[in-house]
Amino acid sequence: MDGPPPSSTTPTTDPSKLESTNTTTTLPPLPLNLSTHKPFITLHWLPIMLTSGILPITLYFALHYGTSLSLTVVLTIPLVLMGVVSLTALLRRSWRLSCKESACRPLGCEAMRWSGDFFHWNFLGGFVVLTVVISVEIGVGSLCALPLSLPIFYISVELLIAQVAMRAGWRTPVRMSSLPRGSPTHPGTFILVEDVVAVDGGLGREWREVWGRRYEADGELRALLRRLDLLWAINKDIGYTVGWGLPWVWAGDMVVITIWMVKRMLRRQRGR
Repeated sequence: MDGPPPSSTTPTTDPSKLESTNTTTTLPPLPLNLSTHKPFITLHWLPIMLTSGILPITLYFALHYGTSLSLTVVLTIPLVLMGVVSLTALLRRSWRLSCKESACRPLGCEAMRWSGDFFHWNFLGGFVVLTVVISVEIGVGSLCALPLSLPIFYISVELLIAQVAMRAGWRTPVRMSSLPRGSPTHPGTFILVEDVVAVDGGLGREWREVWGRRYEADGELRALLRRLDLLWAINKDIGYTVGWGLPWVWAGDMVVITIWMVKRMLRRQRGR
């Protein structure tokens, strides 16, 4: 059985106060060190990159021009490989959130086995939509190039909507992970980081609590997350129009820039 809900309250920071000053000595430390998680991150992302970036391009040219297989069969093979990897990740995530002893559900949902989190419902919905779209016209090359570009476009639109909602002062229409319905809107990257690190990274509710407290206390972090929302959202057209290979170049650049921006902020805070 799950224990009682955490004593920490759900983040309620008013987005209009993003630029408030920090007292760096009171910032809650984040229990995450990427250097110790490099093997896990590599093992997690390597099959995704292979089945979603390298193999589709390699197999297409090798099988389409080197064999007599039909285009439908050629396009089906990489899609099946990618589908297996995606479905495995989805099932693993579903188990971690729904098992009786789960320690990674959103704050306030500890006793709700089937509540999921915001990222999980996006993952599930995107998987179903892509499966239906591709199954209808499996032999159409342009549709079979959607499994990377369409999710990037979808996420970018969500990040952009989050920024519009924050600037307009709108409140959340539904529960978004640890944010109850009616909470001030937070950056989309705040939700993504909370859910991915808590569930896929295995840091659980402890991470959700500390991440929420850090967001409340750190004005620089709040401003950074807003800028990251815009950084990823502005590139939505590029992410949508390219096919299997270039999304990884684009996403890789965004990851490098994101890491650089975060490290710069942390160095500035430590130097005070």
